Amino acid sequence: MHHQNAPRTTDEARQRIESLLDEVAELSDMPLAPDEFYGQLLDRLTFAATALGAAIWTKGPGGHLILAHQSDLASVYPVGQAAHAMSDDEAYLYQVFTGTEAKALAGSQQATSPYEMIALPLKVVGESWGVLVLYQKGPVARSVQQTYQRIVQAFGEVAQHFQQQTLLRDFRQHQSDWKRQLDFASLVHTDLAYDKTAYRIANEARNCLDADRVAVLSLRGSRCRLDAISGVDRAHGRSNTVRTLQRLATEVVRAKQPLLYTGETESLPPQVEAALADYLEESPSKIIAVIPLEEPFAVEAEDDAAKRKPSPPIGALVLESIEHLDGAELLRRAEPMVRHAASALANARTYRQVPFASVLRPLGNGLAVVGWYRLPTTLKVLVPVVCLIVALFLIPTDFSIEVQGQLVPKLQRNIFAPSDGYVEEIFVAHGQEVTPDEPLIQLRSNEFQLQRAEIVGQLQTAQAELDAIIVKRSQGMRRDPRAETRSTDTLENLSADQLKLTTQIESLTKRRDLLQKREDELKLLSPIQGQVLDWELEEVLAARPVSRGELLMKVADVQGPWLLELELPDKRTYHVVTAQQQSSEPLEVRFQLVNEPGQTYQGLLTDTAAIVDLDENAEQPFVPLLADFDKSQIPHLRHGLSVVGRIDCGQRSIAYVWSYQLVESIRRFLFW
Repeated sequence: MHHQNAPRTTDEARQRIESLLDEVAELSDMPLAPDEFYGQLLDRLTFAATALGAAIWTKGPGGHLILAHQSDLASVYPVGQAAHAMSDDEAYLYQVFTGTEAKALAGSQQATSPYEMIALPLKVVGESWGVLVLYQKGPVARSVQQTYQRIVQAFGEVAQHFQQQTLLRDFRQHQSDWKRQLDFASLVHTDLAYDKTAYRIANEARNCLDADRVAVLSLRGSRCRLDAISGVDRAHGRSNTVRTLQRLATEVVRAKQPLLYTGETESLPPQVEAALADYLEESPSKIIAVIPLEEPFAVEAEDDAAKRKPSPPIGALVLESIEHLDGAELLRRAEPMVRHAASALANARTYRQVPFASVLRPLGNGLAVVGWYRLPTTLKVLVPVVCLIVALFLIPTDFSIEVQGQLVPKLQRNIFAPSDGYVEEIFVAHGQEVTPDEPLIQLRSNEFQLQRAEIVGQLQTAQAELDAIIVKRSQGMRRDPRAETRSTDTLENLSADQLKLTTQIESLTKRRDLLQKREDELKLLSPIQGQVLDWELEEVLAARPVSRGELLMKVADVQGPWLLELELPDKRTYHVVTAQQQSSEPLEVRFQLVNEPGQTYQGLLTDTAAIVDLDENAEQPFVPLLADFDKSQIPHLRHGLSVVGRIDCGQRSIAYVWSYQLVESIRRFLFW
């Protein structure tokens, strides 16, 4: 509506305003659609007050105010700044919405041009349903503000009259809606299963609101995911429609403002507008409402004023219609359903997050039967705690001690160097099967060779001297055995020298034989039939000097029985010894290979050492143990395979098994 001629005097202005009021008063009695009537009212109000524009804000789902009707607000909310400015104004106008009088408010500071708002709360039957706002270019003098407030008050009375008439006309429809809403509330709260609740919300909301499609989405992390869509048992999560809908719902939830699309996208934030454009390419809907779902917030009374507490979002409800319906009316009808849907989804989500809910629910029903819930709160806590403590001390469980060890053949021999020397030749390789007395390593000793040469030289010299004495004695006796001139001392001396040399030769011969035996021992032979276990013999031993008693090689019978060598920490010895004394059978050992976790093997403890080993390579003193096991259990046996195991020491109470290490540590700390 356009009025070309502006009034010249105050009387003309008053008459013009009264004329405009009469026009909208006549329109208020007509059965017009709200969009059409409020458009006419706001146009006339803007003209009457020579204002930048006018608007009506109404309460939307979730308790937020939304811009329902407007006139000439392009200069107030320019593109690119509308979202932030409208968010600020919504916070200011909510104070007027909960009040009773018209107020002059400063517009958002994020706007390009300053403006002021004259806001009037709109009420019907004492209930606030919206705010009538007149936008004026600021600043405005106080006397002028009062004039604008009277004009807004007059037009607000007409708006309230129209709203009242509309409510009366829609009373029957509302009665039907109320019945549907009650049915909706009873159905969505029927079950606590999340999937069933979401499915009921989607289908029942579609029937109650006469919408073409309703979708329920939940917020998981920072993104919304589709849980249910009306008329479909299960939506395809990878379809373009579902992906774009999830993106749109995510952006709306992040913006924390409901979205109502009726064909215009000018006042939307850029990220929401882009997501909406992508979804419109996949959907034929003419009306789209995306409503964030929030946890039911608490309302506290402070100085008799209700204040809202912010609640975290849990998802979104999407309403779609292919026909051109009244979007604002759709949101109004959906408001109570949104509250019930949010409450039902929040309860279902909480129930889904409870561990062992399927077990606890029958337990709760059983406790209700015996009157558990009538007990005082103290007993409800005390009785389970006492029962739990008693159960921990009465219920037995397996008690075992952890050990570490390795797998070795039962028959194995170590090959040591019998004397100092060096390795001259190696006859075997890693993994080679050997038989008893088969050569393994040939050693050489330079010391033995020097000693042998010295002894052989001494032996030859002594033998030569002995042969000479024997010859002298033989010659002397043949020349004249009865000669008187024969020297008795000479013959006796020869006999003594012969005896001495004979003794010396015998000693040197024994030394030579002993040295020969020691040299023969330098050729190391296999003591048993088995397999050479050492790795890279040539690289490690070839031409290497060795010392007497040094370990050179290990041979083991890998085809025979095997043993499990275990190391029991000395501080745990008491438990194993006590269990052995109480049992007539060998204790069972359960072990796992370090390189094969998860596979458990069985064995029997056969021997416990009577000493405590203080090996410097061990982390703590330990008692060596031996255990038998069936080697056929393990397909790939290797000498020295590391294992971790547990020795079964009978049964103890759960409390003892869980706390014995802690108790022992405390005892050592306090009493030592």
